[in-house]
Amino acid sequence: MSDRPSNPNRAPPPNSPPPTHTGPINISCNIMKEVLSSAAEAELAGLFHNCKEACPMRIAAEEMEHPQPPTPIVTDNSTAVGIANDDVKQKRSSL
Repeated sequence: MSDRPSNPNRAPPPNSPPPTHTGPINISCNIMKEVLSSAAEAELAGLFHNCKEACPMRIAAEEMEHPQPPTPIVTDNSTAVGIANDDVKQKRSSL
């Protein structure tokens, strides 16, 4: 049986136990074909490829009637996080 809530859009009661943090984890290790000009750009490209791979898994889970919360994406590059969240503007070099 699943321990998912009957209505995932409603907050659980305050006295309910915390949810278990079990679920699928996808880690992809590939060599990128693209030539990138900075570490932040390379990190963003990696995030894009990982998100692209996660979409079919989310769709499959939803089609099997397992509603999905927003997918957490983790990176350790603060510049890439800033660019992805539109907090930082990427400076383009002039040629």
